[in-house]
Amino acid sequence: MENMRTLNAPPSEATLFDLEATAWWSTQLSPNALRGLRANWQGLFQRTIFALLQRPAEALGRHFDEKLGRPSKDLYALSGLLLIAEFKNWTIDEAAEAWSLDAGIQFALQLPRDRQYLCPRTLDSYRRLLREDDTVQEIFTTVTAALAQQLELDIARQRLDSTHVLSQMAQLSRLQMLAVAVRRFLHAVQRHDAPAYEALPAELRARYAPAETRLFGLGTRQPQPREEALQQVAEDLAWLVTHFAGQEAHAGRASYQALVRLLTEHCTVAQERTVVRPQSRDAQGGSAHCLQNPSDPDAGYSGHKGAGHQVQLAQTLPPRDAEGRREGPGLVTACVPQSAAVRDHEALAEVLAQQQRAGLLPTELLADTIYGSDANVQASAQVGVELISPVCGAAPKAGAKHNASQAERALKQRLAARRQAQETAEWQQKYRKRSGLEGVHHALDVVTGMKRLRVRGAKAVRMAVTLKVTGWNIQAAAQTLARRARKRSAAGRDGRAGAVSPPRGAQGRALRARWRIRARVR
Repeated sequence: MENMRTLNAPPSEATLFDLEATAWWSTQLSPNALRGLRANWQGLFQRTIFALLQRPAEALGRHFDEKLGRPSKDLYALSGLLLIAEFKNWTIDEAAEAWSLDAGIQFALQLPRDRQYLCPRTLDSYRRLLREDDTVQEIFTTVTAALAQQLELDIARQRLDSTHVLSQMAQLSRLQMLAVAVRRFLHAVQRHDAPAYEALPAELRARYAPAETRLFGLGTRQPQPREEALQQVAEDLAWLVTHFAGQEAHAGRASYQALVRLLTEHCTVAQERTVVRPQSRDAQGGSAHCLQNPSDPDAGYSGHKGAGHQVQLAQTLPPRDAEGRREGPGLVTACVPQSAAVRDHEALAEVLAQQQRAGLLPTELLADTIYGSDANVQASAQVGVELISPVCGAAPKAGAKHNASQAERALKQRLAARRQAQETAEWQQKYRKRSGLEGVHHALDVVTGMKRLRVRGAKAVRMAVTLKVTGWNIQAAAQTLARRARKRSAAGRDGRAGAVSPPRGAQGRALRARWRIRARVR
């Protein structure tokens, strides 16, 4: 029988009794430990983020009955745990252990301290349900919009760039990919229809009996010549596609669809024999969208970065106080995971649409040269965004004469005006801030492990990347809030509220050191 839904949302209004004073973290933890939790991301999660998980909790709840069955785990807390697990780059086992034993996680999720247990298989089932839902992007936009409002963040100036993401798939050569795809299809036939597998030619079955890393002698001292092996696997591929084409039980399998796709992209089927093309070719005539690995059919290829996925990230400039000091990292306002085959200039529209839904559109967006096509500049201007990006290509030679239409002349005038503007010191000083986003890409990888995921497939990659970036935003906001709180506390201790902070450099460091010594003496 299905579980009954359990949606324990945090109270939205003041209650008759002070529940915070009677909670286990207020009675069992030391004051210093509790102060640390409240100042860190766990406190921000408990105060602000937990209440924003209504949509994912309701999405999970749709899979359970309202009244029948035993109660499920709290769906708000489970949604929060899935978010934290991706942000902390935990495995399912580590996340389930944190639910049961980690006081910081129980504090953030408002769980009871005693008798907590979560089975890893249960958590994996919930993660699979959430992955199939479309609310993951809403978690990111809702949380980010709330954090930007709480921080009173200036979103007017932002920067945009993409970074490469590797899913949990092997980087295969052409021969390996074709051979592995054939072997996996034969394994599926053997598993689900043993008589059909036994009816296949014995030579064919013997060729793909070795392990995936040993097919055609790969990894041994005497591998079969590459061109000969490639031709053999292409002929086997074509024969299997034709042989099982009319059998619905097998033709509907994902492994068979991979064979059809590989045959189309890599081979030309003639009457006499199957010819392997010198280079793969997708439906668009290129190779970027060709299958990179049967395990991850959604991965693409970038000539600059390789096979895999990518994510478009837009970030606000780091917030600064009244004296110009940095208070913390800026928040990521757009997170668009996609195939690595998608070129950056094609993704700008989706980035702006996501920011517009969240109410986080900038007035100035700094981006690399590839984003700065005239079409993108015009499209950005229509939603009130000035796209600041260098013009691609060299300026036309002066005095060149040719018949041009009015639209072409207008385009040349716009590009000439942009080229002239980007030579000014003011433009270059403004554009210099764009390079800071490279450091954010590295920080996301260090903190969340975003560039090497444990999952594969478009849905799993989208969920993992989106939740990791959401968690990184939570930690970045917590750092900013903590730094502001420390500054207010220091000003209050010194009785210098509203006073000017010490100057930068050696003189400022010496003055701050004297203040700290004076505070300890007091």
